[in-house]
Amino acid sequence: MRQSIRPLLLTALCLTVLGTAGAARAAGVKKTLCVYDPSGAMGDAFNLMKDYRSAAVAWGVDFELVPYTDEKTASEDFKAGKCHVALLTGVRARLFNKFSGTIEAMGALENYDQLKKVVTLLANPKAAKKMTAGDYETVGIFPAGAVYMYLRDGTLEDVGDLAGKRIATLDFDQAAITMVDRAGASMVPADIGTFAGMFNNGSVDIAYAPATAYGPLELHKGLGKKGAVVRYPLAQLTLQLLARKDAGLPPEFGNASRKYAAEHFGQVLKLALRAEKQIPKKYWKEVPAEKAKGYAELFREVRIQLRDKGVYDKTMLTLLRRIRCKDDPARAECAEKRE
Repeated sequence: MRQSIRPLLLTALCLTVLGTAGAARAAGVKKTLCVYDPSGAMGDAFNLMKDYRSAAVAWGVDFELVPYTDEKTASEDFKAGKCHVALLTGVRARLFNKFSGTIEAMGALENYDQLKKVVTLLANPKAAKKMTAGDYETVGIFPAGAVYMYLRDGTLEDVGDLAGKRIATLDFDQAAITMVDRAGASMVPADIGTFAGMFNNGSVDIAYAPATAYGPLELHKGLGKKGAVVRYPLAQLTLQLLARKDAGLPPEFGNASRKYAAEHFGQVLKLALRAEKQIPKKYWKEVPAEKAKGYAELFREVRIQLRDKGVYDKTMLTLLRRIRCKDDPARAECAEKRE
């Protein structure tokens, strides 16, 4: 009796082992996804990656999410190979892929519809080659909100009024440094962890950030009773997923991931739109059309200068100009084609 049971037990054990191995294969290869989110594991970006992780199982990858509240550290760990994939802002992403990082070029995209067109175009498998740069590949682009200027003095009217003003400037962002210089303003070095405090305590006159920073960083303290938020996008902030080419990801992972990001554009954008609605109407400062031309010209000169310096990608700038000109063919730049 015992002899007849033993083979059955061995068979059951083998089936259990095989079943467990099969389940592990179905879950996908284990990889590390480092997520930059100022709020850590409690933030919106990290929650976004939880949904992304669930979707990635179908593409053959099982991610372990690792939160980072300091983007520089996340970027360095990704570069060092401690992360197979990383979620970073487009400014940092430009260090790994200049093409996709140039989406955040100063004044290059004026609204979310234009940004959506770019993300959709780049999700097409035909664009896959451009999404790869050296040892890295951009495998997803999500909207993180337009970047606006926050003024302690809301009476400032146009570009000329920026001259001499102290602006908290991210010291690793060559684009912002160039813009401040061309505007004749004074750059005050800052980083994501310090700019809000500098603005709130009056160390600087101007700061720039997406609306999602308004509540968590208490920027109303810096705006006070006389401040304003200029409703003119300096740039379109994005969160970009970058993968190492040596990460051992499935061949079609990049295309599947970019498609996922494009399909969820509207859902992710709701976070930025909700944050914009939470800024009191009294703070929003509209820019008249004639004054908007001054900003547009300043930003175009900055883009051209940074293109010539090799900071911005020429091909991406041309694509962005075509999208702007399709919306408004009468723009002077559409005839000049300097970008």
